[in-house]
Amino acid sequence: MTKKFKTNVSIFMVFTFWIIAIASNPSKKTFKNADKWIPDDFNPSKTILLVQKFTISENAESKMEEYMSEKYPYKYEFVSLQTIRSKEGKYSNTSLYKYALIITSHTTTSRDMQTGKPGPTVTGFDYNFYNRENDKNYPATNKSSSYAIMTFKPVINSIVKKYE
Repeated sequence: MTKKFKTNVSIFMVFTFWIIAIASNPSKKTFKNADKWIPDDFNPSKTILLVQKFTISENAESKMEEYMSEKYPYKYEFVSLQTIRSKEGKYSNTSLYKYALIITSHTTTSRDMQTGKPGPTVTGFDYNFYNRENDKNYPATNKSSSYAIMTFKPVINSIVKKYE
């Protein structure tokens, strides 16, 4: 191989990686299936969205809170799942605090294709709306990720885009 060919291949690979990295950036991504998981009567300008705290990782929770403050122009509060479900005290007004965004998780175990033995266990995080007024869970996005923030950002982007 010539030096010029190697240089061109290297430039091509860097350019390709750069395009893929930008295209998969969760900070700009939205989910096209938002009509399936955002409740029809959800109106972010008329309610305060409760968002479940991500207590598994302080770092991830901090990133989520920072992302909301930068991208979500409506009122919201991060609270525990227990607070969301209890409907007591400050959050007893289920008209004002009607909806919550709840973290759902699932664990899957892969199998070794050759031996059939169990492989690594992977946890996927997803989100769904919960109507606190009538105790109704809405479908999850079905776009889970092993990193909660990778699903959280497109969820928020999808909500914001729908109500722009």
